[in-house]
Amino acid sequence: MTVTLPKVKPLKIGLALLLSAQLLQASSITMLLNALEHRPESKLDALSVEKSTLGEAALNDKLMPKVDLYGGYEVSSSPNGLVPIAPNVLIGMVKDQSIGQPFSKQISREGVNFTWPIFVKSLYTLKDKARLLHLAAKEKKKLNLIQRQAAVVGSVAQLRYLYALKGALKTKKSSILQTAVTTRIKTQSGRAPQSAMYVLQSHINELDIAINTIDQNINMLASKVETLTGIHLTHSVSLSQRRAVHHGEIFALKPLKTKVEASQKGVKAAHEAYYPTLVSKGNYTYSQADAYNNGKPLHENFGTAGLYVTMSLFDSSKGTASQEAQLAYLQEKTAYEQTAHSLHVQANQLSREIRLLKRSVRLSKKSVSDQKRLLKIAKVSVSNENITQEEYLRYEDALANAKANLYKVEAQVWQDVAQLAVIYGNDLKGIVK
Repeated sequence: MTVTLPKVKPLKIGLALLLSAQLLQASSITMLLNALEHRPESKLDALSVEKSTLGEAALNDKLMPKVDLYGGYEVSSSPNGLVPIAPNVLIGMVKDQSIGQPFSKQISREGVNFTWPIFVKSLYTLKDKARLLHLAAKEKKKLNLIQRQAAVVGSVAQLRYLYALKGALKTKKSSILQTAVTTRIKTQSGRAPQSAMYVLQSHINELDIAINTIDQNINMLASKVETLTGIHLTHSVSLSQRRAVHHGEIFALKPLKTKVEASQKGVKAAHEAYYPTLVSKGNYTYSQADAYNNGKPLHENFGTAGLYVTMSLFDSSKGTASQEAQLAYLQEKTAYEQTAHSLHVQANQLSREIRLLKRSVRLSKKSVSDQKRLLKIAKVSVSNENITQEEYLRYEDALANAKANLYKVEAQVWQDVAQLAVIYGNDLKGIVK
């Protein structure tokens, strides 16, 4: 008989291949880690870095000239001068009353003034502090990304453990169901008591409860991964190691260390607030009024420019600001020292633990292999009635427990590797695949 296959359009084939490629990509740890860089958390970190650049820009602004336009109308109780005037000029005006004298009770003024800080020592130090805070923000952004990568890797490792444990329990259930077939035949023929089936069914019920609990934990972890990456996992993804974590400087301390250096600059700037400052100031004023002596309209202009040195003799607020800067520095320094000690201890502990866990993985694999052999013997023995039903079930439990221990240890290895990567600032995309 000839079977005619339906024709499939090339477009449909292309779409199917595209969708399958996307699903394959979605099942990789690399895609999960790549997705982190496009999530709102990464965007917020980028905005924090961008915001930190404005700190130095704001200080640069304070060193730039400031120019203002102004206008006003003055009313005074006695005639006021439109502009400063030399005495000899004034005497000549008084003698000739036909000349409008530049004084009036009502004067309109408009003009422009400027202020230009030439030298303010504390501002230059604060610029150094702003640059350090910008660097700390960039370091914190990188650290936050690696921490989120570690959370994803740790969650995926736990998912792999749960899926493997679920598979082991299903295998155990299938094995017990196979035994239940022969046991049912024996109970029907009277060679085994009816309670033997109840014992097996009780174990099957317990397995179903355990599998349901595992499904709940899988759902929780999948939601955590989706929260971090925006990708919903419907199955476990593969996880293997490209290389070991590169040790060296503890990167997790860098943002704190940079903040300590920045707070030192803050203390220095607070002390420099007492230094003399050099400022250039100037203004130009155009004044209009009616002369007080003869009412004739007048307009005068006047400008000044100069350099001014200012030195603070007493300002209690500067003393308080200096104390606040010193306390901020001590807080940052103490937090850095505390974290440095904690991270050094944790890094050494994780390195030792990873070596021990890898040895445990080898031993656990051997234990699983041994338990499989023992269970195979036990299934034959219970079939031949050489051991009791309860004894046989203990072998089933022993194999399931050995597998669970193996998967748990493997998951713990990955979690420790991820934590170590955070401490040393290793991008996990270069470590896992």
